[in-house]
Amino acid sequence: MKKFITVLIGVLMLSFSAFAASAQISVPGKNIPEDESVSGVRLSLLHGETAIVKGLDISILGLSDMDNFTGLELGLFFGANRVKNEFKGLSLGLVNWHEGFDTGANLGFVNYVNDVNGVNFAFANYSTGDSMINLAAVNYVEYESMVNFGFVNITQGTSMVDVGFVNYADATSFQLGLINATKALDGLQIGFVNYAENGVFPVLPIVNFRKGL
Repeated sequence: MKKFITVLIGVLMLSFSAFAASAQISVPGKNIPEDESVSGVRLSLLHGETAIVKGLDISILGLSDMDNFTGLELGLFFGANRVKNEFKGLSLGLVNWHEGFDTGANLGFVNYVNDVNGVNFAFANYSTGDSMINLAAVNYVEYESMVNFGFVNITQGTSMVDVGFVNYADATSFQLGLINATKALDGLQIGFVNYAENGVFPVLPIVNFRKGL
């Protein structure tokens, strides 16, 4: 009988552990249960920090902090999402703060990201690395971008396509806007004012293209 009870308790404990790993509540300084890896649903109130989360992460009135995340992030009631290393999936929040490599989409008021293989959609997108598609009122990229669509698009490195009222890139293939500017044009600019250091003329209205194109 004692052996049966011991085995039963062990089974119950294993079952509870499996359940605990599939759900977690995070509050400042405390995770319930104290797992560093969650596969399922995690709720963060004010501030929560967990190393690895796979599934659904919900942040309410604060910051949800993780090292790696796969799944769906929901920042509700001024919730913000932070991922330090790798993100895969869809992130919806007031602020999406991703410091590593993203695969998927970020939708928020502000997206502060690094490398993104996917889409950033917000009032303002700020990328400290490379990004694929940026849709916002203001897009700022420190290195390389594929497509920027917004009122103001600024790329400190190379941008393939910029569409907006004001477009600037150190190097670009195509710009369409009211004012376009670049140091190195490898294609075409269409706009009211087009500036390209290597253009057929440095400044031209309507259309400008690379000298010798």
